Amino acid sequence: MNAPNPLLAPAPCPRLERAINRMVRDLAAPLTLADLAEAAHYSPWYLVRRFQAHYQTTPQAFLWRLRLEVAASLLHWAPRMPISEVALAVGFSSAATFSRAFNRTYGFTPSAWRRGTPPAREWLRRNLGPISYQPGEEIVGTDADFNWSFTEVATRISVEEWPAARMLTVREVGDYGRHLENLFLELERQCQQHQIPQPDERFGLIWSDPATTPAGRRRYDAAFPIGPQVRIPRGMGEYRLPAGRWAVFHHSGLSDDIGPRWRDLMLTWLPQTGLVPDPSRPRLEHYYEYGRRDGRYDLCLPLMG
Repeated sequence: MNAPNPLLAPAPCPRLERAINRMVRDLAAPLTLADLAEAAHYSPWYLVRRFQAHYQTTPQAFLWRLRLEVAASLLHWAPRMPISEVALAVGFSSAATFSRAFNRTYGFTPSAWRRGTPPAREWLRRNLGPISYQPGEEIVGTDADFNWSFTEVATRISVEEWPAARMLTVREVGDYGRHLENLFLELERQCQQHQIPQPDERFGLIWSDPATTPAGRRRYDAAFPIGPQVRIPRGMGEYRLPAGRWAVFHHSGLSDDIGPRWRDLMLTWLPQTGLVPDPSRPRLEHYYEYGRRDGRYDLCLPLMG
């Protein structure tokens, strides 16, 4: 019944992170070591060597664990999605193979996880940690610190089709929380160093589900959109956001209430809609006025179909 052992959070390596982005984007595909090496611009041999030095595991083992974590996320947030479809969505050939792998890793079956049996609830409690979906200090005990109803959330949500976009990114691997404000400062610092103009808006790209990915391996990008002519400086990253469908939760308030509002979106609104999150794209936090502790922001959930 143990969770997968969380790794220490090393400083991100942009080339290795490109390989991981490829894993996320094409999770259902039969990815080979050569595919991942191509994404990182390494030879297959050197990719394995760099992965083992940086993450103490191989690319193949990392991909295996990622598939199971994304599957656990889909089982959690898309309760109407059949287990067989979840298995195919993350690259398993059959529900039986998937169930054996899931049980071997987590200590309970996919159906037990979805039902919320006591072992599954205990795993979730330990894995979420003390920060995820919790309010910041400034709103504890205020009117913002409560669970919204489905109707309250639904009146603030629009389902939108977005075009493709190109983003400049810097990444942190570790837990989610207020400390990620420093990542946006690092993005600003690097852009100033390389004389890259910055818009007022910022995006936070949430690559990991805190309900299923241990804190030491959660990935987050600070980002903003760029045009096709911008060159990516050494040490920074690029993400090409594909066109797709999004549920956008529009809100204005202190940044300290982002955790509870994500909780309202994911726990209160999503399960009642029948919509399925798209695991190939990150969740987004869209900040319209960078640098303000209060103001307008959107929580954006990628949707399948």
